[in-house]
Amino acid sequence: MSEIVKDLKEKLILSPAEARARLGFSKNSMYNILAEDKTFPAWREGDKWCINANKLQEWIDNKSNKKR
Repeated sequence: MSEIVKDLKEKLILSPAEARARLGFSKNSMYNILAEDKTFPAWREGDKWCINANKLQEWIDNKSNKKR
């Protein structure tokens, strides 16, 4: 496995584009979630969004466990 691929798998903080790739969301959907969902594990550093890769799975689990 190349070092670049290995580094990407081990990243702790994702960009919105990287999170979108993992989630399969459109760009618009991703930015709507960033703006509106206060439970989404993200914060802003200056003008960039940072997403906690470990908490992202917890967020998915919580969303999928909620009753409809």
